[in-house]
Amino acid sequence: MPEQAIYERQNLISNLKIPEVASVVGCGGTGFWTALFLAMSGTEELILVDSDIVEVSNLNRLLLQETCVGKKKSQSLKELILSVRKDVRIEIQDMRIDKPIDCQVLRGEVFCCTDNLKSQQIICAFCKKNDIPYQRVGYDGTILNVSKTFPLSFKEDARDGYTVTPSWVIPAVFASAAGVASRTYKELCLMDDLGKIHTQNSSHICRKILDDAKQEGEDCILENIYEHIPDSYGCCEDCDRISPDDSDYGYCPDCQEHYSDDEIEDIKEKAKNEEYDRIIEEIETDEITDSKLREAVKEWAERGGK
Repeated sequence: MPEQAIYERQNLISNLKIPEVASVVGCGGTGFWTALFLAMSGTEELILVDSDIVEVSNLNRLLLQETCVGKKKSQSLKELILSVRKDVRIEIQDMRIDKPIDCQVLRGEVFCCTDNLKSQQIICAFCKKNDIPYQRVGYDGTILNVSKTFPLSFKEDARDGYTVTPSWVIPAVFASAAGVASRTYKELCLMDDLGKIHTQNSSHICRKILDDAKQEGEDCILENIYEHIPDSYGCCEDCDRISPDDSDYGYCPDCQEHYSDDEIEDIKEKAKNEEYDRIIEEIETDEITDSKLREAVKEWAERGGK
């Protein structure tokens, strides 16, 4: 079948730039569809990088038959692509990207679809250092991650191995389509019946992201509450107290009263609880008065609340 016939209608789209060569790192949920979409869009050469095998649990999101279980993901993907685009040149790299030198196998535009954070960071750094077009494509359950920024995580165990996340074919396909579109075409319209979609710099933020951010923010403040409460706060309910470093701590010269140690601890505990409630209320209502806390919450939110 003549190639011009296959792409007759696609060629009617102006400003559509299909990469001639592309590397797809990771042939799982998003990498599988990313490579397939690139091939179907007209990419002439693909480099598939993956050393994993197909497992039964992969079949809920990969267009493969049960007979592929136990075979290499990259080989199974190659066979599928060639069944729909026989002229695509496909190179398989049976490996993982564990160190910078491994990136030498990458050519053309790079689509990072691996779940391994260390690999993601190595690939992104390599592409940015060598001015190579780069696109990160991934998802966590139903939260899509399509970005060109450097991947970060603030979880101590996030760098070790591949993560197991809730997986479903729809977000895998959605993320892959968005990732390929971001490199090939800049103007896609999503109608309202798809629901609310959050993209960077948009005015809408997914409710789940907001809820997770609020919960993580509250947990962080609870764990570090003493950093947000002044040392002198709550020494007395009604009047100022002498400095805690003073030998007369707890004595108020204005009312001529001297609290016992137990009374002082009760007052301090009550005051700290009140301050804690006030801080949480300010975060929930987005009316933070303390500039340092406001800046800390802002920086945390910009990092995605993680």
